[in-house]
Amino acid sequence: MDYHILKKYRYTNRNQFESIYSSRYENELALHYDFEIHGFPCFSLPTTEILNLTSRIYKLTQTLIYLKSKLPQIALEQYTQTCLVDEVKLTNEIEGVNSTRREIQDILNTQSITQKNMRLYGLVQKYNLLKNSEKISIHNCSDIRNIYNELVSEEIKNNDPLNLPDGIFFRKKSVSVYNSHMKEIHRGISGETEIIACMEKALFILHNKSIPPLIRISVFHYLFGYIHPFYDGNGRTNRFISSYLLSKELEPLISYHLAKTIKQNISKYYKSFDYTNDTDNRGDLTGFITNFLEIILASIEALIDSLEDKIERLHYFERILLSNFKDKTDYGILHLLLQNSLFGLEPLSAREMAEMLDKSYVTINNRLKKDSIKTLLRSDIPHKYDLDLDNLKTL
Repeated sequence: MDYHILKKYRYTNRNQFESIYSSRYENELALHYDFEIHGFPCFSLPTTEILNLTSRIYKLTQTLIYLKSKLPQIALEQYTQTCLVDEVKLTNEIEGVNSTRREIQDILNTQSITQKNMRLYGLVQKYNLLKNSEKISIHNCSDIRNIYNELVSEEIKNNDPLNLPDGIFFRKKSVSVYNSHMKEIHRGISGETEIIACMEKALFILHNKSIPPLIRISVFHYLFGYIHPFYDGNGRTNRFISSYLLSKELEPLISYHLAKTIKQNISKYYKSFDYTNDTDNRGDLTGFITNFLEIILASIEALIDSLEDKIERLHYFERILLSNFKDKTDYGILHLLLQNSLFGLEPLSAREMAEMLDKSYVTINNRLKKDSIKTLLRSDIPHKYDLDLDNLKTL
């Protein structure tokens, strides 16, 4: 039986509405949270759908981990970086912030701050930490503010410094969220004292080990959006925190696909906030948890589909290379370019290849000039090389 949001019953039968609300809230299996939405205490139910989603998420995570283990090291590194770049670009895009893959890639490659990339540097570096399983503290309001500072404060300062937090940790004044028709659809918690109190409650829920981890992550994601602690940057900060938590609970690669899946399901994502915020929903978080788990599952499924396809193509082209190139150095160069063409974002230079293969630049440069190799190269950017997979098929 589908779990319908309470609002569905509000306008059909008042008695039925009250009865359904009571039966849900008083259910002995209900999880109750120390947080109120419009004066109603929050709760959720462990529906069959939520249990199935959770089970499937953990099961497919193991499939994803297995597929990652089948990748050569360079392919894995290139694929991870490609996902990271896309994730940063899309988490910005959701908020209408302009950033290019080139800007993000430059930060990852140079690991240095320039005037040009300063606004994105913190965001890129923070996401870069996830692949190394580094620990980030998310235990108090100071931690939340530190994450915000490192992620988005520089970009907000450049764009509109009046949108920087003016309180100890968060904002002092009220803030509202509007739809495309400039209609107010949500007003964040008012007053920093109340914001701090609500954030402390949300953090307590996040670390309450009596609640299943994926439920905690989903609930915290909603509560962060409901509190709306900053004037600007709430969405990016919230998505990063969820990505970090998922990288710890499941698999780091999943943390580089959350914004992409949210962007693909943006209408449903915003709608789940809207109906959960509604007074008639009476603090029932079940629907939001379900939708957020669906987004996590869709992220994993998309990664699995992508990897399965790329691994199949990798093995196909590897067989061609093995049949036609017996020289180890020639094969090594072409195999590296194959991995990069399938899993990477941009072509490689001879110097980059030399470093990755632990060969001299002269050796690599000379091999790239050989007719047998040269005919398989594509060079759309000067001194950068990709493998022409269509030509490789003809061998």
